[in-house]
Amino acid sequence: MNELITRLAVITVCVIVLAAAVIFIIAGRGGNNSVPDGESISESFFSEGTEDALPATASVTLSESRSVTVSTAETTGAETSPDGEAAEASDTDVTSVSRTIITSRVRKEYDNNSVYIDMENVLQLPELPVGCEITALTILLRHCGFDADKTDLAKNYLPVSWGNARSEDGKTYKDSFFDYFIGDPFSRGYGCFSNAIEKAANSYIADHGGGFTVKNISGSHPDVLYDYLAADVPVLCWATDGMIEPEFYETWYDNATGEQLDWYLNEHCFVLAGFNMSADLVTLNDPMKGIIDYNINRFETRYDQMHRQAIVIIPDGSGVSVTTRSENAETQVPETQASEPDITETSEDDFWNDFTEQGSEMIWGAEELTDGDQY
Repeated sequence: MNELITRLAVITVCVIVLAAAVIFIIAGRGGNNSVPDGESISESFFSEGTEDALPATASVTLSESRSVTVSTAETTGAETSPDGEAAEASDTDVTSVSRTIITSRVRKEYDNNSVYIDMENVLQLPELPVGCEITALTILLRHCGFDADKTDLAKNYLPVSWGNARSEDGKTYKDSFFDYFIGDPFSRGYGCFSNAIEKAANSYIADHGGGFTVKNISGSHPDVLYDYLAADVPVLCWATDGMIEPEFYETWYDNATGEQLDWYLNEHCFVLAGFNMSADLVTLNDPMKGIIDYNINRFETRYDQMHRQAIVIIPDGSGVSVTTRSENAETQVPETQASEPDITETSEDDFWNDFTEQGSEMIWGAEELTDGDQY
């Protein structure tokens, strides 16, 4: 009897031990479903190759407490909304991954067909809803080592005009957006091109110790931009927001030269930070979207449509020399000067009354930007 009891006890203990082992094994296999750590997320989320595609949508927290959506549609140059709302670009539901600051990438090693220059991103919102150009200059100046501030540059260095509109012989004359920011980068406006940003950059550098040369390379072939990147010099340039097709909006004539000026909506400015010829991508340091990739052919088309506007800032004594293979080295303007009749100064109220009379249905401001707005 005692022997039977002993055998039953041993069997019971064995069964308990075996059951515990089975439970332990099952629990171990099912418990490894945690989200990867930050380093693992970084390797997959910011892959710059074509094999590891970005998730269709991923919520990202930027450095100025803004949340945007990064999408595969944006990385290939698809037409997405300026707010980055690309949820409709894919029917695939993807779990959001929260990050604190993703507006800079870790420099990686590239082959001879690829370049990426890592630099800080500065977002134009909320202070400068239409100030992409001066914010892009801020990015470039900070990369050069200056403690530049976007609002300081916008207030104290950016040439600004409300247009100074006048009529003559049935034509409307205003100041040129090549030479001035037309409007107010802190609220609403048309925008500006390279001459205005060149002036702002030269003035700022002169006031802060010099040591750099601002070079307006507008008119340059896209290959020249890539040559500068290969020489470790990022390029401030113009295209359109989201690489969407520019939309004609208004024609006027330059007060200074009489040149016809055609303004197109969706104009946007950023810093060209890299390219990958094998993947047909360019990398932009964008004041609206952060660090983002676009199809290189789409970028080059929009760059052409925005008059091939570009600027570089080169350290004095650096020895950087890039041969310009431009088909049109400088922005061409007529040599004839417009006559100079009496000019009635245009107030801010008059400017926006005139703007409204053009039939614009656009909403300007940091909270309600649409695809038609200028950045």
